[in-house]
Amino acid sequence: GPRRMLCALVAGSLWLRVSPWAQDAPCEAVHIPMCRPMPWNITCMPNHLHHSTQENAVLAIEQYEELVGTGCSPVLPFLCTMHASICTAEFFYDPIKPCRSVCRRARDGCEPIMRRYNHSWPEAWPALPCSISHPHACHLSRPHLQITGVEASPSNTFRGQQ
Repeated sequence: GPRRMLCALVAGSLWLRVSPWAQDAPCEAVHIPMCRPMPWNITCMPNHLHHSTQENAVLAIEQYEELVGTGCSPVLPFLCTMHASICTAEFFYDPIKPCRSVCRRARDGCEPIMRRYNHSWPEAWPALPCSISHPHACHLSRPHLQITGVEASPSNTFRGQQ
């Protein structure tokens, strides 16, 4: 079930950190402050938005901090799967794409607020990449995912705390 997949993913992530082979892998530690509370801690560049470095991704994601602060949707996991693509031992060269249901909830919840301030849903966030997703992305993007006894809820995740 989902817990078994999550355990396998976490075990794979731990293996990645200690394996000498991992030094040649394209995965790297997540350094994007908004994404540090997420249940994954390794990413790869370029990300789904074609940022070549995490520094570039930070500049792009920071412009959405106020939107995240509105609580319009469990949007932070969506933003992080786009900006700090999930990287696992199984998907070194093809990062896991965002979960379709997370993309939809983000758009459904936040697009009306964006329109209210004369902004449109970013063209760089099309629904199409979200339509092809891996089950890991759906489990990892849940706002109440529990890992090693620490729960990340929407209220404390949006403030970047755990």
